[in-house]
Amino acid sequence: MRKGTENMKKLFKAIRQGNLGEVKCIIEKKPELVNCVSGALPKKDHGQSPLQVALKSGNYEIADYFIEHDADINFMEAEDDDPGIRAPVLFDAINSTIVSLCYKRFDESETAFGLVKKLVERGADVNKRASNGYDAINWSICAAELLFNRASVYPQSQEAVRKQLAGILDLLIENGADYVAWANRGHYPEPYPGPSNRSMYIDDFVPGDEKDLDKNKELRAFIQEYFRSRNLQIEF
Repeated sequence: MRKGTENMKKLFKAIRQGNLGEVKCIIEKKPELVNCVSGALPKKDHGQSPLQVALKSGNYEIADYFIEHDADINFMEAEDDDPGIRAPVLFDAINSTIVSLCYKRFDESETAFGLVKKLVERGADVNKRASNGYDAINWSICAAELLFNRASVYPQSQEAVRKQLAGILDLLIENGADYVAWANRGHYPEPYPGPSNRSMYIDDFVPGDEKDLDKNKELRAFIQEYFRSRNLQIEF
């Protein structure tokens, strides 16, 4: 369903306000609105579904309600709606799980992780890629990168980010995420993907000279141990 009606506008406003009662009232009268698309304003929500907006705004009870009422769990913005990075709904839940740790919102992270789990268990495509070429594994690791690389800034979140990232990767890989394709894919967004994820996170760091430092040292160590402990093999 496309954008534009007054009821759609009311729905997205209620989501942003965290008004679950109003959301329920709207969806009960017009169930099809669960899969409507936001209009041009506000710009940050343009082209997104109610579920996406609920996830990224931290209104997880509303997000759960949408999932239970047949929201499209594989929705991704159309190219003509969003000229920026477009990503599947699952990525919003992953992002919420990790980014909330930057603010020490540990309970919020657990709630968001529960929605990642629900989406995956209900059939969200774990190999669907964002418009920049990232798959869910890449998205998860990149979301966690700041916390790993700036441990002195986020000391209280170090244990949590390791737990949550491992949990997300477990969910993805156990449900069919192609970790071999991820490892061999370029690390950076398309069209300039650069070195492979394997070289960035799985292979041992090889300095170019004595001044060359491993900027991904902590995250590399985590990913290496993760692959070792799960006996995940990457063929040459």
